[in-house]
Amino acid sequence: MKNLFVNGCSFLNRRNTPAGHVRFSTAECIKDLGGFESMTNLARGGRGNDRIFLTTISYFENKPKRKEDTFVMIGWSGSQRLDHPTRYSYKPMSKYLDECWATIKIADGNLKTFIGMSHKGGMPRSSELDVIHWLIARYYQNVLGLQNYLKVNKIPYVFYNSLQPMLKDGKKDHKWWFNAVDKTKFFKLNSSQYEWVKENNLAISDIDEHPSEEGHTQWAKELWNFIDGN
Repeated sequence: MKNLFVNGCSFLNRRNTPAGHVRFSTAECIKDLGGFESMTNLARGGRGNDRIFLTTISYFENKPKRKEDTFVMIGWSGSQRLDHPTRYSYKPMSKYLDECWATIKIADGNLKTFIGMSHKGGMPRSSELDVIHWLIARYYQNVLGLQNYLKVNKIPYVFYNSLQPMLKDGKKDHKWWFNAVDKTKFFKLNSSQYEWVKENNLAISDIDEHPSEEGHTQWAKELWNFIDGN
């Protein structure tokens, strides 16, 4: 494969903030380790998995020849991030994709407004939302959906979690969805780069928990060994 396609959140972007300057991400490291001639990086900070799933499909349907010579790397974001198309051109995708995305984050307190629970009367008891199980379902919808698309189109790939995943909470369905994930193509399914960085003290700083340059470099080496062995 001569081309590398990358999608994810800010963990796959360079970073320049008052807390620190990171000149490269895991994306650039894998490009070098794999000897890829070119890289397309659609990762966008603050965005979620809905956007990752759909923009990856959009890219390859727009450029079908890239299905034949491209390796895909996905760093999954958080399922609590609800992506939606926006009318404003903020963090645009690329010159090839014209849909622009924004994100509502459940942690920001916007969930009730988003799903209409703030309306008088609220939801009927029979439809009361189980937030945790909803987030787990959202995670697998995107992971299994993109896994299927890439396999059907015979596009080689690797997945990993940039942010901490929500995988199981006691339901049989969760176990079945977990079993459906191809573990030979998913690096450290039970963990994330975020958790690994914290455990190894490789964050930019105490106030910025994104990977430092060393955090990207070491993670990429382990990731490439996994790719090379599968």
